Amino acid sequence: MRQHILCALLLFGAATLAQAHFVFVVADGGGKSAKVFISEVLQPDGGVDPGLISGARLWVRDADGHETPAAMTRADDAYRIQWQGSPRLIHGVADLGLTQRAGGKPHLLLYYPKTILGDPLAGGAAVGEAAPVEIVPVGEAGALRLRLLAHGKPAANAEVTVILPDGAQKKVRTGESGETEAFSQAGRYGAWARFWEPAEGERDGKKYEELRHYATLVFDAPAVRFAPLPRATSSFGAVADGGWLYVYGGHVAPTHTYSTEAVSGEFVRLKLSTPGPWERLPEGPRLQGLNLAAHGGKIYRIGGMTPRNAPGTAADNHSLADCARFDPATRQWEALPPLPEPRSSHDVVVVGDTLIVSGGWNLRGKAGETWADTILMMDLTAGKLEWKAAPQPFRRRALIAAAHDGRMFAMGGIDAEGAVSAEVNIYNPATGLWTKGPTLPGAGMNTFAPAACVHRGRLYVSLADGVIHRLDESTRRWIEAGRATPRIAHRMAPAGDRMFVIGGASGGANLDRIDAVEPAQTRDRP
Repeated sequence: MRQHILCALLLFGAATLAQAHFVFVVADGGGKSAKVFISEVLQPDGGVDPGLISGARLWVRDADGHETPAAMTRADDAYRIQWQGSPRLIHGVADLGLTQRAGGKPHLLLYYPKTILGDPLAGGAAVGEAAPVEIVPVGEAGALRLRLLAHGKPAANAEVTVILPDGAQKKVRTGESGETEAFSQAGRYGAWARFWEPAEGERDGKKYEELRHYATLVFDAPAVRFAPLPRATSSFGAVADGGWLYVYGGHVAPTHTYSTEAVSGEFVRLKLSTPGPWERLPEGPRLQGLNLAAHGGKIYRIGGMTPRNAPGTAADNHSLADCARFDPATRQWEALPPLPEPRSSHDVVVVGDTLIVSGGWNLRGKAGETWADTILMMDLTAGKLEWKAAPQPFRRRALIAAAHDGRMFAMGGIDAEGAVSAEVNIYNPATGLWTKGPTLPGAGMNTFAPAACVHRGRLYVSLADGVIHRLDESTRRWIEAGRATPRIAHRMAPAGDRMFVIGGASGGANLDRIDAVEPAQTRDRP
């Protein structure tokens, strides 16, 4: 028996099969279904007949360990499974039967696909000893490793092929503890490894001499958690400037609950290089539906919405025209010329020396609302500060804007007819012209109240499902570049090698979570 185990462990180090394909289970963004297919990557391979795995058996395991068989239905170049509730694992086995390559031993070919739903580092991420071979994530966010197990025991000096969040593949070896090197990026990973063991048997009248087991794994690596906000907040203002992260106001009550106590006027900042306690700064009016911008070392606050009703009474929400800037040197707010009319649920950026306000609406309590159809611009270097308007080819709120390559990108949100929009509109202040950009990925609510930032000269957007995409302007495509906690009405800010995904709302509750995401060095690929 010991000799068989030794032979099996030695087989871990053998060369991998050329042009090998593996069985993957990949969950869809909505978290209620998954695709099952054979491929070398985390997408179906149209050149491989998925019928080869028609006999695969899969189970959906919940957080308490209860398992339910999953029925597979054919869907083009893959199979699809669906489930109810919030499962922890999907795992199974695909028996491809007896095989013999030229000069090789006759063997049974067995695949053990697994996908982890939710935090891969939380409990319940392992199938257990019932799996002849499996891969389990260990460690912590930002330093995540993969442990290879054979019959529940760590497998040393074994090769594991890792599919990184940018789609590149890396072959690594396990150490004495069966663990690989650490991986720092957040995002979707895939991995596969093999375990061959001697076994004599017979299938359909033919003898075999080996069992060739292949484990695959798919999971979403979480982002590193940064210092939390002092208060769980959504629909607030945030900007990074001078090595500090500034956060203003926001909605601090359950979703769709409005009152004078549901909105904050707190103003705080955090030193990004050495995060310690949040520093409280002079407060202002209670506001949500605003954002902050920075220019010349000063922080700009433009418009926003404030409720006038007491807690427990009917909502009476009003947009404001107030504008101000904060000077960190004097720690004082200075009033600026108000907007021509109140505006909230908009966004604000600085392109060059021009402050630009886009999108939004004017809430007037019981009198209803009007939607903005202009952008507003202020030259921050002018002797006399004043607002100038220009036509805007859309009416949307809960959008996000970013200044990139001398232009303003206005992205996502919801339009005046109540439809969630994936549209991207680009404004060039130098020419006064609007153009269209590539639409944001996803459907449904995925592009409602997104967040965005520019990091190292590249434009990133964070959508409701937690996926962070980078714009590749050469191909006019959005490419996945990382993952964070799913949320809406949040903010992003760049700092050093990372991007911070800040606050927001999820499941009707506000978040104090800040994820520090190191974007994948995403390859621009078709």
